[in-house]
Amino acid sequence: MFFSRIQLNPQRRETRKLLANPRAMHAAVEACFPPTGDSGAGARNLWRVDSDRAGARLYVVSPAAPDMRHLEENAGWTSSPAETTDYDRFLDGLMIGQEYSFRVTVNPVKRQFVPGGRGKLLPHLTEEQQLSWFAERAPGWGFEPLEFPVGQGAPEESPEVMAMRVVQRHDRNFTKHDDVGRRTVTQRQVTISGQLRVTSAELLKSHLTGGMGRGKAYGCGLMTLARTR
Repeated sequence: MFFSRIQLNPQRRETRKLLANPRAMHAAVEACFPPTGDSGAGARNLWRVDSDRAGARLYVVSPAAPDMRHLEENAGWTSSPAETTDYDRFLDGLMIGQEYSFRVTVNPVKRQFVPGGRGKLLPHLTEEQQLSWFAERAPGWGFEPLEFPVGQGAPEESPEVMAMRVVQRHDRNFTKHDDVGRRTVTQRQVTISGQLRVTSAELLKSHLTGGMGRGKAYGCGLMTLARTR
């Protein structure tokens, strides 16, 4: 597996197009790989864009090393080329009990019951609902969000709060062509940042490479980790 990142130049026309349309960004990411590439069981190309005052950065996790020259030329900075590193070395070092800071963009949804049908997918609206959705799925993804005491009392008397929060929320609208025809898709993307403890190295590894939740083709599911201790 490989982990790649590239600094995007928001002043370029192509960059603005990619940032505005997840389908266009998905196509640009897939163009970094040969069309006959075999991703292997459980693995896929994942991507995420982080935007802040410092600019925009594209992260990619992939089974094969990408060729990002077209992104560098059309949407990046000539002075800041793409970087790719061997991700397996990091993944193989994951161990139960390790603690990390994390950041991930997800698509928290629930299925509304419909008699005789699969139901309709609806987004969770509040931060509380979105964090609860994330925390409920964390054990199946191989980790637990950390909690810290709040207040000045003794530890056994102080309530605890999960060390994570929603740092960005926005709806992404784009056109999709499928068997039904052409339709507009609205996807709620929620970026969550916090701290976690590894409970299953194998589960976490499989979801760091296979993604978390829905919307993986459109910029959701890629979690990044930074060691805290």
